[in-house]
Amino acid sequence: MKELQVPEGIQDDPDAIEMIRVWIANKDIQVSMLLGLWEDAANIDIDERDAWGELLADLIRHIANGLTQSHEYNREASEIRILHALLSHLGHEGDSIQGDIKD
Repeated sequence: MKELQVPEGIQDDPDAIEMIRVWIANKDIQVSMLLGLWEDAANIDIDERDAWGELLADLIRHIANGLTQSHEYNREASEIRILHALLSHLGHEGDSIQGDIKD
């Protein structure tokens, strides 16, 4: 099994928490994640779903930045393309996302 290196500075933070791991194995995507962290935190006033949205947005930024460095892709165009692919795979391609987010 090939594992990625832990980012620098993580070992120095006793409060560091791993939130998600993703593998491609057996011709499928396998995921392990820590759900409930934000919901269970007493000192954080954020909906768990909004927090995961922020985490995914940050991940998309990191991917786009990495592709800019490794493949010389335009960062902004990569963010938009990744977002379109995400919506497509969720079944929302071409949809304007609407609905009540207060549920």
